[in-house]
Amino acid sequence: MIELFYHHPNKRWYQKSSYQSIYWGKEPTKLSPFPSSSSSTVQLQSSHDAIRPLVGILAGSNRKHHFSGNGALFKTIQQELTECGGLSYVFTPDDIYPSFIKGYLYNPFSQKWTGFRFPYPNIVYNRIPNREEERSNKVTAFFSLLKKKGIPYFNRSFFQKDHILAHLSSSEEISPYIPDTAPLSESNLRQFLQLYPSVFCKPTSGSKGRGIFKVMTAKSGFHYLDHERSHLFSNLSSLNEHISTHIQEPYIIQREIKLTTYQGEVYDFRVLLQKPFKNWQVTGIGIRAAPPNGLTTHVPKGGRILPFHKVATEKDEVRLNALAIRTAEALEEQEAMLECSLDIGKDHEGRLWIFEANAKPMRFDEPLIHQAYISSLLTSFRTYSAY
Repeated sequence: MIELFYHHPNKRWYQKSSYQSIYWGKEPTKLSPFPSSSSSTVQLQSSHDAIRPLVGILAGSNRKHHFSGNGALFKTIQQELTECGGLSYVFTPDDIYPSFIKGYLYNPFSQKWTGFRFPYPNIVYNRIPNREEERSNKVTAFFSLLKKKGIPYFNRSFFQKDHILAHLSSSEEISPYIPDTAPLSESNLRQFLQLYPSVFCKPTSGSKGRGIFKVMTAKSGFHYLDHERSHLFSNLSSLNEHISTHIQEPYIIQREIKLTTYQGEVYDFRVLLQKPFKNWQVTGIGIRAAPPNGLTTHVPKGGRILPFHKVATEKDEVRLNALAIRTAEALEEQEAMLECSLDIGKDHEGRLWIFEANAKPMRFDEPLIHQAYISSLLTSFRTYSAY
């Protein structure tokens, strides 16, 4: 076991052992023994002479709290790493200094996050939850610094729906699985409604179903539906006027695919992929069903989880695995990543369709998938860390 002690007056870490030389961080820092009997700040289950890996989790800035992001996930990563000889700390773009990073550790006894000074880590896991902050000059400069230091990172940035779908559509192998998609404009909306009875419109930077609306042709005009309201417009001009006054960001338009149902509920697949070694693998597949008359299957918008093996077949699983891995490989041509998730639907004829790809997967509520995700994530840290 490695025991670490933090001396607050001089803001330095020490090790408790007097007979070991312990190292940690990308630019390996030696931890000197501390000659007092003070209680440990951190205990790690390790028989080695180094803390490996030291993982830096980049979260979002928050004026009221230490950081913003998925605190529950960060706690789990810290707990699991300390049980296998590693350690993680959470930090924000405001916590970065030339020779150290101010990071936060979770104390399960006090149930509080506390800040300490750390060396630069062996790998950085980007979990900034805000696209605007992720595009900031401060964050861009930090990732440039990581490149200079030779420190690997992943989840560099959120995906933009239009860029990702355009890239996948350019792949001869993947394009048959992409629904007809285009930037939302008045002319594209007119053309799509001439070709298809219904279309979905989605913000290019949206997530969790935010901002999605649907347009359907009707005998007396056009039916507009979003998560809060429904309107009937007699002509395309009034529909376009309504849309232009309610959206303030770029959108895509996508033909609706009539999905298969389970007990009357439309559903699709959430596929989680990770790359803990050299090849992509499917960590798990979840199923999400839309609520009655619901717009999407997203759980935050009323969708619910269905058990995979009650709904899908072994053939579905084989096909989903193959398509998902091919898609992740195609995405990797454009984006440096070690994980992603895909939203895939199946129509009434059994054909699979890729709707979206996400660079920063949300938590899967299925316990077995979440457990496998954490295990694979820790393997990725060990595989790709720089020592």
